[in-house]
Amino acid sequence: MKKRHKILVTRELTDQQLQLADDLGLDVTVEPAIRFEFRSNWSSVVNSIENAETRIFAFTSQNGVKAFQKLIDHGYKLPDGVVFYAVGDKTASALEELGYLALVPELSYGDQLGEKIVSDLKQTGVEDATVFHFCGNRRREEMRQVLEDTAINVKDLVVYETILNQLNVDSIDADGILFYSPSAVEAFRKSGGFRREKLPELFAIGHTTARELSIESGRNVHISPKTNTEDFLRFTAQVLRESRD
Repeated sequence: MKKRHKILVTRELTDQQLQLADDLGLDVTVEPAIRFEFRSNWSSVVNSIENAETRIFAFTSQNGVKAFQKLIDHGYKLPDGVVFYAVGDKTASALEELGYLALVPELSYGDQLGEKIVSDLKQTGVEDATVFHFCGNRRREEMRQVLEDTAINVKDLVVYETILNQLNVDSIDADGILFYSPSAVEAFRKSGGFRREKLPELFAIGHTTARELSIESGRNVHISPKTNTEDFLRFTAQVLRESRD
């Protein structure tokens, strides 16, 4: 019989993802490291958008798209000519489900998104654009830095808040822990997770998360080759088979 491995996943999984994990020989414990609260008052966001001449909407997470949907559900009518940009296929797909096609950089990083926006604006000759970043309170600055370095106006629309959960690290019994964001790494640290005498294998879904995880743990981190949960689970199962069998 194939040996099974226990993993702790620091975010919610769908029923299909849990079934995939089971098929891969992974016994999953889910303990979300973070939760989100979305904006309910949209007046300042609407005012910012309406005061701009040429509008670009930039999304670096699916939560930004969820917040945008809440804005639309609130009754906001989108101005004509808005151009959408997104980091990652999942974020772009979430926008497409709402009826909006987004331009996507080849690599799923904020600085790459900024560089694509800069390049596209140069090609079209647009000089009065404002980039509205639908983001959370723990946003990263890579995209903003690229845009500001080329004198492009960018405004952060903080449309959701990331809240760190207290994790029950004392009861962890796992061969591997899966992290999806630097905020999840921070929640694990503040819960005392890195003070454990022995840590299991550590996995990250992106290079930014991996960097934070490596700094906090002082350990080698396994980085998923693709930034979706299904491939993350397959990668985890492969690493654990090779390292534990």
